[in-house]
Amino acid sequence: MTGSAAMVSDIKRIALERHREVSGPFPVELVVAEDDLVTVVHHELRSGDPDYDYFGFRTFRIDDAAVVEEWSNEVPGLATSSNGRAVPGRKPAEIGAGTPSTNKLRVSEFYRCVFDARSPGAVKDFVHEDYHQHSSHLPPGRAGLESLVAETFPDGPVPTPDEPSIPPAILMGEGDLVVIAAGLPQPDGKGGTDLRYLYDAYRVGDGLLREHWSGVDPAHRPVLP
Repeated sequence: MTGSAAMVSDIKRIALERHREVSGPFPVELVVAEDDLVTVVHHELRSGDPDYDYFGFRTFRIDDAAVVEEWSNEVPGLATSSNGRAVPGRKPAEIGAGTPSTNKLRVSEFYRCVFDARSPGAVKDFVHEDYHQHSSHLPPGRAGLESLVAETFPDGPVPTPDEPSIPPAILMGEGDLVVIAAGLPQPDGKGGTDLRYLYDAYRVGDGLLREHWSGVDPAHRPVLP
């Protein structure tokens, strides 16, 4: 094992140990590492009518063989250290600002050209025909995604903006996997707001999105701007 591969293995091990502490024994679906960041995704089958798949995302920053910061789709707030205290001065845009990759850029462009442009017609330019949707609360396949975009944005399409309307707070990748998240203010139930992270993960092949895992809990859907 090369030094670089050993370092990736070590930070994944540390992240998985921390993940088990905070998320319990749920099966791990994905582990994605880039630089000093690791995102772990676990799977739960939650009770509902019908039951539904839920994917919990946690991103860890590893330094000196320890977790020093965490972000999650399960816990509101800014980045936290391993002792649970907020990390001062950390801006979401600073997270995952590593080396650009074709796959990361492709995922970012997908959001800009499909969701920001409210364009179901653009889906085919980014998504494989046999697109595998792992989240049971979302329609399967590329055709299902096209229908979802059309239903969500009945006033579309609109001109494609030059920049993403919501810049990624986290954008990281390893191999053919990409993790992306936006930091969105959400009502806290007390008249104020919390910052919550809305995550997605994709497998990309030959420039097309082939698999998707959603970090949305359909029982508690986020309020979009």
